[in-house]
Amino acid sequence: MANNVTLISSDAQGLRCPICLDVYTAPKNLPCLHTYCQHCLQSYIMQNVPKGKKVVSFSCPECKKETPSPPPDIPVDKWAEHYPYNTVMLSVLPPEKRKVDKNCGSCICEGKLVKPTTYCTVCKDALCFPCEKVHRKNKATKDHTVVNIQNLFTDLQLAISLSVSVTCYEHVGKEYEFYCKFHSRMCCSECFYKSHRGCNEVLQIKDHSERLMQEKDSNTVVLRLKHLKSHLDQFKTINEESFLKIKAEMNNVPDEIEQLRNKLNTLLDNVKAKLLAEKNALLKNESLIQNEEIKQCESISSAITNSLHLLETTLAHGNPLHALTTLHKTEEQLIHYESTVNEKYSEVRHVDAKLCLDDRLLSLTKNSGTSAAKIDIVEKKLSLKTSQFPLPKEKTVKATSVGQHALQTQQSTVEEHKKTPRFIRTKPLKNCKPEKIGDFQAHYQNGNNPSYTGITCLQDDKIMLVDGHNCSCRLYDSSYQHIADYNLSSWPWGVCVVEGSQVAVTLPVEQSIQLLTVDRSIRPGRKIKTSLNCSGIAALSRDQLFVIGGKDNNVLYWCIVSMDGSEKSLVEVGPTYHCGHLAVNNSRTRIYVSCNQDTAAVYAYSVVGTRIFKYEHHALDGASGIAVDREDNLYVVGRVSRNIHQVSPDGSHLQVFSTGIPTAVNSISTKIPIWPVAICFTSSGDEFFLAEDPPHGNSKLHVHKFKMT
Repeated sequence: MANNVTLISSDAQGLRCPICLDVYTAPKNLPCLHTYCQHCLQSYIMQNVPKGKKVVSFSCPECKKETPSPPPDIPVDKWAEHYPYNTVMLSVLPPEKRKVDKNCGSCICEGKLVKPTTYCTVCKDALCFPCEKVHRKNKATKDHTVVNIQNLFTDLQLAISLSVSVTCYEHVGKEYEFYCKFHSRMCCSECFYKSHRGCNEVLQIKDHSERLMQEKDSNTVVLRLKHLKSHLDQFKTINEESFLKIKAEMNNVPDEIEQLRNKLNTLLDNVKAKLLAEKNALLKNESLIQNEEIKQCESISSAITNSLHLLETTLAHGNPLHALTTLHKTEEQLIHYESTVNEKYSEVRHVDAKLCLDDRLLSLTKNSGTSAAKIDIVEKKLSLKTSQFPLPKEKTVKATSVGQHALQTQQSTVEEHKKTPRFIRTKPLKNCKPEKIGDFQAHYQNGNNPSYTGITCLQDDKIMLVDGHNCSCRLYDSSYQHIADYNLSSWPWGVCVVEGSQVAVTLPVEQSIQLLTVDRSIRPGRKIKTSLNCSGIAALSRDQLFVIGGKDNNVLYWCIVSMDGSEKSLVEVGPTYHCGHLAVNNSRTRIYVSCNQDTAAVYAYSVVGTRIFKYEHHALDGASGIAVDREDNLYVVGRVSRNIHQVSPDGSHLQVFSTGIPTAVNSISTKIPIWPVAICFTSSGDEFFLAEDPPHGNSKLHVHKFKMT
């Protein structure tokens, strides 16, 4: 029975296009499930797709996920027409907004534009009345379900059936028939026989759906979505209120500056009045002192002038008796004059006037004004009542019959790394680009050719490289100065920091892990045996390690290894002839595995072995080293493609970086190819090292350092 739909008011928020903010008109669905008006989507495509260039995708306006473009023969200005309508949205839109510009598909092939009356749910095509009659008579299509096109707007169940794809994305035309509980994914019959026959519990879709309804898992998902949405609404309100508060504070800045100016003017006016009063008083006092000194000097000078005139006159015109008497008296006066003048000389003062300003006042005048004041954004963490979104409890799932180990892990191990964040919050890295900020030549003084397959950074920014060609570990300080080497018992592959100064190195041939202590030297610790030809390695905690390696005829597995050598789990990745690389997210709840099989790919798993996503890209060739930045974005090194892929925590492709590493270097007789292999982030979480590796070793290898800017 058809479910008649009650039309929702056009004022409902869920019916508004995120681009034009108006009620949807001809809503189109992108693969990421975001919906836009057809004309809004086309306008966005025209603005963001470069003209004259061959483009195979564009980013979603909201989530920025790469959206594949229609076939190459479709012009860019027609792309929006080729994405499917959101029929669920169409079914609840007011009639005036259902502007579905659709013509009969069969008539279009003949160059005719005819409005359709029916819709084939199998062919996914609209039909006019004459074409519908032919469709029903055709032997190949006579059993197809054809519905009245108006029912798309009134039958909600029909709209959902047309909106939700139930066909396998790997095998075109095959519908999903089974659900594999081990891999947590739906599969068609071809997927089942090809990839899931060895899985322990594979259910038919109908049985699994009924079980979900009985266990109320679907209701749990609905409640979690509503719970998450309520928190997002709360966060949005907080951000809006914070912005309004910041805006109000910013608007007050000119008034506060004016108030400061008035206070400074009042201060300077008071200082000026005080200094003027002091100037007048000091000037008056100094005037009295100086005038008195000048009078005394003039009096003595006048007496000396008179004595000199009398002596000269007597000596010139007087008799000898008068001359001798005058000379004798003048000598007595001279002694008095000399004593008086000497006394004056000892008391003479050099007087000067100088304005002395307070140092705090001078400091304001010395800077240019740019450092006298600034505006700070003060952040504080809000204590919300429900700020955590607990993930659903992982069920213990049995692996394939190869290991039959129960996939279990202690929650305390994960919580140990959740207590404190590894990185300080700084600029988001999602849309940043790497800028090369340095490199160094990691060569041997004796001319030995290295071949680096692993690199890690310690907390004090020391760098450790593992050299498979010379069976050694090499240690460099933060200034790229070589500190020490350590010779291993066999060739190594991967390396990771366990805790503090403890480092773990994998030895694939020996099926073991060598523990080392690193400071100004490298000291060996104990060796842990494993069941795998272990290659990639990452730390789960100070007591447990993730390792990946081959076993049983070149099948790749990963497992958790304790320091006592016991293995907690064993998870099959797939067949491969290459060593793998490992990385973990910052909370140690997710593990990433690079695997170069038929096509290079990276897999994400939970710590209990559930596969979360698979990442592969046409521009990724030879997936090699992997690392995680401070925001849990994944970085995948393309060994052959010589690039780095930035992947979001949910497995979405973000962007591709060029490493800038040359394809080859000149040797004596030939050119030796150079490949980027190993990658690791520094303690800051926004800088990373990238190590080179040639196929047969090269003495001129470099280690490059990049910063996300």
